[in-house]
Amino acid sequence: MTVRPVKLSDHEEWLSLRMALWPECPADQQLAEMLSYGDFGGSQIAFVAGVGRLSGFNEASLRQTAAGCATSPVGNIEGIFVKPDYRRRGVGRALVAAAEEWAASRGCTEMASDCLFDNSASELFHRKLGYCVTERLIHFGARL
Repeated sequence: MTVRPVKLSDHEEWLSLRMALWPECPADQQLAEMLSYGDFGGSQIAFVAGVGRLSGFNEASLRQTAAGCATSPVGNIEGIFVKPDYRRRGVGRALVAAAEEWAASRGCTEMASDCLFDNSASELFHRKLGYCVTERLIHFGARL
């Protein structure tokens, strides 16, 4: 398995993986978001994993702050997805390690991430990698 920064030639497969993670987000919006990721020395990067076909991706960024973190900037996992057939094989761990190395090379000493409140699989994944819950938040809304 190879983990590397995303390339333009990966966009079709990467879009498919993103659509599996965020199916409610229209493809045109996904494509627009994908344009901001790349290994261009900026504050966002996407890593992909696979041999031949892609088996997963991890999008990471630098943020000024993150819940539970005391330093700045902070590396942040914006989204990570591994195809079901490739889970529990170290793909996710390798994708996170690549993002952590990238963030550390940009001066970060902390890495943050989040998941939805009821996503127990993601919470377990993060905990197995040494991440701790720093805060729980419930959002509210009302029609006016």
